[in-house]
This record gives sequence, C-alpha cells and structure tokens, in this order.
Amino acid sequence: MKNTWFISDPHFGHKNIIKYEGDKRPFTDTEHMDNVIIENFNNTVSEGDMVFWLGDMFFANSKRIEYIVSRLKKTRNILIRGNHDNGISDTKFRRLGFDPHRMYLLENTVILSHEPISQVNMNRLIEEFRICCNIHGHTHSEETGLDKLSHVCVSVENTGFKPVSLEWISSKRWEGVKNPHWRE
Repeated sequence: MKNTWFISDPHFGHKNIIKYEGDKRPFTDTEHMDNVIIENFNNTVSEGDMVFWLGDMFFANSKRIEYIVSRLKKTRNILIRGNHDNGISDTKFRRLGFDPHRMYLLENTVILSHEPISQVNMNRLIEEFRICCNIHGHTHSEETGLDKLSHVCVSVENTGFKPVSLEWISSKRWEGVKNPHWRE
C-alpha cells in the first residue's frame, strides 16, 4: 500500500534560512542541511509513495537542483508552489518530477496551501464545505495564532526535517485539546 506524506519549506541551498531560523535549523551550512533533509526523506518514504511538497523548494542553480532531485527517492511528487518558487517554471518543475499547483483539495476535506489560509476564510470553508483543516507551510517555526484544529504547519522545522503522515498531522491537530466531545 502506498503512503501519503507532507513536507514544506526545505529551502534546499538557502544559506540565509539557517541564519533566520537560528537554533531551529542547527546546520553548519547548506550542504549539511540539504544532506539531512534528503537522508530523512529517503529514510521515511518508499518508492511510489505520494509526497505533497508545500512550497519553497530550492535556492540553488539548475545543476544543484538536479543533483538534489537525483538523490531523492522516486515518489509521486505534488508541489504546492510557495512564495519563493517563482524562479522555476511549471515546465521545469514537471521535468524535475513535480506536478505544480497553487492549492490542492485532498479527499474533499483537507486543503493544502503554502501560506496558511486566514482563520476567517478557514472558518467559512469548514462551515460551508466541511473542510476539516488547512495543511500548510510558510510560517516555519513561528507561532501563527491560528486555531490548531484547523491549521497544521508542516515546515521542516516542525517535523524533524522529514515528511509526515496524515496520522502525524491528526495528532498535531488534537494536541492540547482537553476532553473533546467529538473527534474525527
């Protein structure tokens, strides 16, 4: 059985993200960071699994990007474009093995985006369309103030620098909820 995984904001090749995130990205340099994320990815997924990459993939030249992709285990890759993915065309992403989207509705209940959907809009989606939650990236390790039942950030700083499953996401949503009357 093939599994489904979620990961966001690897920022492959981006030296400033190490400085910006401080101790949340405890790497000596981009090569160290890239190697850890690639190794964790390959140790988590199986060939043929579906992986949703929720944006901000690469900060590197074409040769380095192709090298990084060549080291990743072969999976079915869906990319939700992030705010830093503008330098790479949809055609190039497809050639690299990623199916690019702006947002993605998964199983008619989960909406995937790079940036979190505002709480007001998310409340409307929950009420009118029975969307259960927004899986997103973009905010890295920052606390957003968004409702944790409706928003889960899968930026690598929050996931141990590896892809996570729907079960992991579900447990994060319910973390800290005291005596819920109902549960999915």
